[in-house]
Amino acid sequence: MKRTSKKNRTILVLEDEQSLLGVIKAKLEKEGIRVLTSRSVEKAFSSDLKKSKSGGITLNSVKTALKHVEDLEQVDAIWLDHNLVGEENGLDFVTKFKRNAGHWSKIPIFVVSNTADPDLVKTYIRLGVNKYYVKAENRLDTIVADIHSSLSHA
Repeated sequence: MKRTSKKNRTILVLEDEQSLLGVIKAKLEKEGIRVLTSRSVEKAFSSDLKKSKSGGITLNSVKTALKHVEDLEQVDAIWLDHNLVGEENGLDFVTKFKRNAGHWSKIPIFVVSNTADPDLVKTYIRLGVNKYYVKAENRLDTIVADIHSSLSHA
């Protein structure tokens, strides 16, 4: 699988809270990480892209997210909230991603959610996510540093 250079790492961020999405994007870009964003599973998989001023891309559906991962091989990691806009949630994304992305096992997925249900955490881990963060228990700077470190060592 062709990967981007360490200086040009790309992360797909799926987060339903618009204001938090902006903060996450800004922090990751400050670390030199290119950011693709979506607020819903459905939008993360569509073929409609919007470019941001910083060179990142806003994905409008889940289909686009898979296209970027499989066809363009641009995504080096995924930041995923459990609760998303629309009818589908983070588990739906992981299930679709696992089923459709041939390189799924090589792309780290970090779930960052307010949902602290231990059974849900176990389900995500069983599906192969790399780490599950509960937002209330972790500082944003710590999560970003962990992800940046993971990308730097990939």
